Amino acid sequence: MMNPLPLCVFMLALSGCTTAQEATDIAFLLDGSGSVTPDQFNTMKTFVKNVTSALLEFDTLFAFVQYSTVTTIHVNFTQFNRTGFENQVDDIIQQNGGTNTASGIRTVVEDVFISSAGARPEANRILIVITDGQSNDASLYPTVTALADEKNITRYAIGVGNAFSNPLALAELNSIASSPNSTHVFTVGSFEALDLIATKLETSIIPTADVVVGMRLRVSSTKNLNETEIEEQVLKPFADKLRDQGITVAGIGLRKVYTVET
Repeated sequence: MMNPLPLCVFMLALSGCTTAQEATDIAFLLDGSGSVTPDQFNTMKTFVKNVTSALLEFDTLFAFVQYSTVTTIHVNFTQFNRTGFENQVDDIIQQNGGTNTASGIRTVVEDVFISSAGARPEANRILIVITDGQSNDASLYPTVTALADEKNITRYAIGVGNAFSNPLALAELNSIASSPNSTHVFTVGSFEALDLIATKLETSIIPTADVVVGMRLRVSSTKNLNETEIEEQVLKPFADKLRDQGITVAGIGLRKVYTVET
């Protein structure tokens, strides 16, 4: 057994620190159909505000669009207010009605991702579609997704609720999203659970660089742990907790060890 190590300094390679990124234009397409309750719609808007806030530090612009039987562009890229976007989202009133998701996508492709609406020609183009079930116009998906592909619009599909336990509904969700579905399709059991996917969605839209971060860990001398035991019993569980928070840990280990006399 080695001598006790009351104070350890270790290094973690973490993904999640901000770096300079390319310009990115992001459009949210919100499900305002009658199957979404008012409370659920408000929870959806909170999710949109949270994701927008998290990505605001980058070179991003946002647009907010709602679909039901008809599609309404509430805020395009030109109208987006970086300091007042929360009020812009709060002002969106649920329309109710049917679920014409494909028509909503067409509107975003044709009327939002255009220069007159503030879309930047050099920017990455992202469309985030949130839906609680199957659409009334699914037959239009091949046409509208082809239009989106022509404009190089990357699509993320978020399915909320139990409807997507149905293979047909899940297949429809997959048809909305860009490939591969494994990184562009998200499903959650409820609108309240949307925040569980927020970090993964954000880092998928704007990947961040791996960096090495030094952290200091104090280990009680009464534990009498050697270096291997510290890695197994302290560092690895800590790394697992970081992963649970959506932070990718690329590596972990003791870099230097100091003994502090008491």
